Amino acid sequence: MFTLQAQSVTDPLPIGKNAPVLKFKDMDGKLLSLEHLKGNVIVLNFWNIGCTGCEQERQTLNWLSDSLKQQPVKFVSITMNKKENIAAWLSKHPVTYEFVGNVDFMGLRGPSFFTYNCMPTTVVIDSKGVVRYNQCGPIVGLEEGKKFAAQLTKWQ
Repeated sequence: MFTLQAQSVTDPLPIGKNAPVLKFKDMDGKLLSLEHLKGNVIVLNFWNIGCTGCEQERQTLNWLSDSLKQQPVKFVSITMNKKENIAAWLSKHPVTYEFVGNVDFMGLRGPSFFTYNCMPTTVVIDSKGVVRYNQCGPIVGLEEGKKFAAQLTKWQ
């Protein structure tokens, strides 16, 4: 079911609040930044290999990303899996938008920038930097995808 007001249990990016600067470290201590996306609607999708809901929504998110390529809407796939460990998996199950791997978004190795305990989790930050959506659970199918796309274009 598609719900716009649902939030993750841990709520690290609460709806209606300004998002923090999107700079964080991966599990090897390498500094990562998503600041190049500032000014766009940013869709962050937290997932992992082996997550059933994550696999269920992959096709829908690829469709959304491809459908909105001409819009100022940027999708980012964030996973704990290292790129080199999932190259074969990605060749069979492509993600058609920006990919950031090796991110401990569950705090398994201590304090983390993100603290999600549910996968998949999708967070949307509008073009002004305000969190508009924070949902645990997959976005699946064309109908849900179209509803989500309509909201994304409103948040530009």
